[in-house]
Amino acid sequence: MVSLMGTNAGGHLGWIQKRCAICNRKLIVGKDKVYQCPRCVKLGIPAYFCEADYRVVHGRCPYCRTELKPIV
Repeated sequence: MVSLMGTNAGGHLGWIQKRCAICNRKLIVGKDKVYQCPRCVKLGIPAYFCEADYRVVHGRCPYCRTELKPIV
């Protein structure tokens, strides 16, 4: 039987782990509060923010001034 290894293995955080665009903190979706800019993400910009930086930027994306939405 062949088992999956590396990034394809079960339990690998690569699919749910994001990085904060300001402080580069590792964020795990579902465990940490993660906010995203829907407009920048559609354009391919990884605009994810942690809870602390969400408060610093007053809930607005620093790139396009769009309201940030939480990832559920």
